[in-house]
Amino acid sequence: MKADAIDSGLKKLEDDYIRALNLNESNTIEQFIETFLYDSWNYNEQNMELIKSVMGRFSRGDIHQTTFSQSFDRMITHLHEKLSTVDQDRNFPIVHSKTGASILVSFVDGLIIQYFAGIYSVGDLRKQTPQLKESILNAISISDR
Repeated sequence: MKADAIDSGLKKLEDDYIRALNLNESNTIEQFIETFLYDSWNYNEQNMELIKSVMGRFSRGDIHQTTFSQSFDRMITHLHEKLSTVDQDRNFPIVHSKTGASILVSFVDGLIIQYFAGIYSVGDLRKQTPQLKESILNAISISDR
């Protein structure tokens, strides 16, 4: 695949991610994080085969690293913009930099990898969401200095 062509599966994942962010109409960071977590568990459970397929093509080199990273960057950028919009009072300083979005994504993706590995079920993640939300809120309450 050419470096500038996007894989159809990767494009679907990116489009779905951005659509989910746009549909998250939360008015506070707390609400946004909670909705984001539940949406993440549901989406990953419903689309694990597509995710595994895209990741497999990426690991085999069928999806160019530049293409993959550009798609991922667009998703992080959109998440950063949403977080900044929701936190108008700037109570969570780090979400106003891309670092805040990266913290949230790394936290969720780490749990999704554990779901994929069989450590957690989606039911487990749903039950733990209140505590996970608090952990994330603590992580993003730090300054971006």
